[in-house]
Amino acid sequence: MDQFDFFCSVALADNIADYQDAVVPFCSKAFSVTNILAIRFHRHGFPEVLFCWIPDEDLRTVFNEGYEKLGFMLDPYFQRAFVVTDWEASRLKEIAPDRFEASEYFTRYFGATKMVDEVGFVARIDENTAVHLSMGRNLGQRRFRASEVAQFKLYAKVLAPKLRQIQPNTPITSQADAVPLDQRFYAMSQSRGTDISMRQAEVAALIVQGHSSRAIGLKLCISIHTVKVHRRSLYKKLEISSQNELFSLLVNSVSIEG
Repeated sequence: MDQFDFFCSVALADNIADYQDAVVPFCSKAFSVTNILAIRFHRHGFPEVLFCWIPDEDLRTVFNEGYEKLGFMLDPYFQRAFVVTDWEASRLKEIAPDRFEASEYFTRYFGATKMVDEVGFVARIDENTAVHLSMGRNLGQRRFRASEVAQFKLYAKVLAPKLRQIQPNTPITSQADAVPLDQRFYAMSQSRGTDISMRQAEVAALIVQGHSSRAIGLKLCISIHTVKVHRRSLYKKLEISSQNELFSLLVNSVSIEG
């Protein structure tokens, strides 16, 4: 399939299956990627995987077991989905928190999936819903070049509006069950008999996402000194000493729920 046929196939797609049949064969070769995912995000709910092309069985298992319960909350594309007003295409590095690659989530998830780079787009449907398409490369492949990212962004001008247009008419389920990260930390501390504040819970959520103290300060409009005070107090109350342990507490709390 050449580029013209590809765009025609995407334009003619009137459901997710047709869209997948057009996107996967062409884009997997054009961008030399090892996985392509389409997801519908809900601001207050769990994501819905619209299609998942991951030929590698181990990688697919890691995704299936970890992403929909917790991983999506730490995904920079999920965080970005409800910031944009229309749609936006980017390389993961362009939107990720400043300490994302040093985070425990990155180490565990990207380490387990062996992903080395990702490009994707998010497109808003309404106030509480957005769609996301991502393409990734695995260990042994190089990262995306600037020219490849630019090409993806051009293709997204067709892909993003189309994916937004052909949403399946399925009911939204269990939206109320997807507790935001800061509320999870607060509830977890209460169940442990530890009295952390909601502000400290907000700091905890931003730490596990991969934000530095400076970035947290900018997001919460507080000084870096205040962030460090909250961080020290948070760690002391939870009896931990690192963001790795903080992430483990989060994972354990989700495992208990499951």
